[in-house]
Amino acid sequence: MTMSDRSKKSLSDASRTTRKYKTDCSSGVLKILLIILFAEFCAWAFKATVPPPPKKLGPPDGLPLTSPRIQLSDGRHLSYNEYGVSKDVAKSKIIYVHCFDCSKYSDPFAFSASPAVVEQLGVYIVALDRPGYGESDPDPKRTVKSLALDIEELADKLNLGQKFYVAGFSMGGQVIWSCLKYIPHRRVILNICMLAGAVLISPAVNYWWHNLPTNLTNEAYSRQLQQDQWSLRVAHYLPWLTYWWNTQSWFPGFSVITQNPAVFSPADIEVAAKLTAIANPNQLMRTQPRLQGEFESIHHDMNIGWGKWEFDPMDLQNPFQNGNGSVHLWMGDDDRIVPVTLQRYIAQQLGWIKYHEILGPPDGLPLTSPRIQLSDGRYLSYTEHGVSKDVAKSKIIYVHCFDCSKYSDPFAFSASPAVVEQLGVYIVALDRPGYGESDPDPKRTVKSLALDIEELADKLNLGQKFYVAGFSMGGQVIWSCLKYIPHRRVILLDICMLAGAVLISPAVNYWWHNLPTNLTNEAYSRQLQQDQWSLRVAHYLPWLTYWWNTQSWFPGFSVITQNPAVFSPADIEVAAKLTAIANPNQVELMRTQPRLQGEYESIHHDMNIGWGKWEFDPMDLQNPFQNGNGSVHLWMGDDDRIIPVTLQRYIAQQLGWIKYHEIVGAGHTFSFADEMGDNILKELLSH
Repeated sequence: MTMSDRSKKSLSDASRTTRKYKTDCSSGVLKILLIILFAEFCAWAFKATVPPPPKKLGPPDGLPLTSPRIQLSDGRHLSYNEYGVSKDVAKSKIIYVHCFDCSKYSDPFAFSASPAVVEQLGVYIVALDRPGYGESDPDPKRTVKSLALDIEELADKLNLGQKFYVAGFSMGGQVIWSCLKYIPHRRVILNICMLAGAVLISPAVNYWWHNLPTNLTNEAYSRQLQQDQWSLRVAHYLPWLTYWWNTQSWFPGFSVITQNPAVFSPADIEVAAKLTAIANPNQLMRTQPRLQGEFESIHHDMNIGWGKWEFDPMDLQNPFQNGNGSVHLWMGDDDRIVPVTLQRYIAQQLGWIKYHEILGPPDGLPLTSPRIQLSDGRYLSYTEHGVSKDVAKSKIIYVHCFDCSKYSDPFAFSASPAVVEQLGVYIVALDRPGYGESDPDPKRTVKSLALDIEELADKLNLGQKFYVAGFSMGGQVIWSCLKYIPHRRVILLDICMLAGAVLISPAVNYWWHNLPTNLTNEAYSRQLQQDQWSLRVAHYLPWLTYWWNTQSWFPGFSVITQNPAVFSPADIEVAAKLTAIANPNQVELMRTQPRLQGEYESIHHDMNIGWGKWEFDPMDLQNPFQNGNGSVHLWMGDDDRIIPVTLQRYIAQQLGWIKYHEIVGAGHTFSFADEMGDNILKELLSH
């Protein structure tokens, strides 16, 4: 190799060394830059996910306070607001728990409960700010349990006495489950408070409660807005990201926070407009909720409400088994924030919950009483009276008459409270399918309503035995009960069976095959001409029943048209007394409820079943109580001009096991007359 070649090689090696050095330097600088960028990103991410500290409250250098506060044992303060009657004279004291992104100033009772009713009932209400909301100090250690204990301590500090009620709306309603879990039965020492009852209004549901069926939660969850599905997943699985998720601008956060109008039903928008119109302009509803910051209020709230719970509400036992209180759950059927399907399931599983579903505008009518869901998806509405179900000696299911509803229960009018108490009677009156607030049953048969009654008894946990009683068309239904549900085997968890039955002026089908023709012809001829035609149509041409009773050429069924000729003098006298003594609200319900869902679904379908073709004849029935473990009673007035007494006498003679009672001078409605309810109950329950 020449000198020149060696020089060139040295220069080449030096050049490579220089290039390698530059490359190494560049790589090192790039690594440093990447580390710096990563550190900056981590710092940004940490800063983005860590919420700012809450704002300070109270003088001398904090935000001004608008309401009183009590100090809890751990040093925190709870803010509250009071209204209603004076605490010292109140008959009932209620602690109200507000909803998500609200405060103590968003109390529905303050807007929708009239001062007159509050005064009449003697109600004192205290609404609190939940921790971190409004003017209540945050609780960094807050759990599902801790707020229940905060409420308990608030009650003690305010000296609410031995008992108080709790009520909560939405996320506040969810908190009530914690109260029922942790503070229902405190020992009453030195006026320490305990629960007297609870109300859950549209309570938020945690989709991860383990007793909720997966198919039901999946279906309900899929109906939520996509942004809410993601927001709730974050709150449940990555709670440390909740603040960032709902404050970043890349993806939409929780719809209630962002006020996405798609989450509100037309009824919600209508209510909001009314509230805006009537509310005081200085109202603090808008400014108070996030007073101390978003994290301490709404984001922490999401982490608790949809986080991991230490209990499932469906594992709760009835906290008022002695009948010394009650729990009510209220829902709207068009709630687009909290799925109504999950609430229905919860209420069904917890039979001690009194469930109220509002078929609110614009899609439905308001409900006045609880309902149970049957196995085919329909709902049966019912109302209860008498002694508490849990302490009752005897439980009776009452079946109403034609063109009536559960509010037309003769025992509620003619059975004295003293006798009901003495006998220990609990009575549940139902709306038959298509009547009142019970869903129609397009497949209804003579048998199906007996099975509905059977299922109602099971769903209401009536125990091993119950009685059935029915008036007029409801009395006719009792034959079906005696045919289809007298002897259910009592296996597994107190399945119900019949203990006895009462038929009061029961409707007769003139086409039952065991009735002598001469007897039915004579009785049928005594009916008003318009009724003879109406019943023929119902029996032979049931598809014409609706038209027949709505056309104006010929008179329809007399009970529908209220033809006074069908009522005896005794019936007219009973009606006058009822109108005089009944509560005006009760009278209004009796008048408006029967045909609430339309004439066909109630009265016309009823005629087709009652006077249609039956698959059995009551006179073929055998005594369902041959061992003397029950009895069947048939009551009639001898001046009944709607149901022929001659046919009832014949039926009672043929069925010697029927205990027949005929009231002299009485008409169709004698069971509503003074003391008749007492007499019927005593006869039934003394055997």
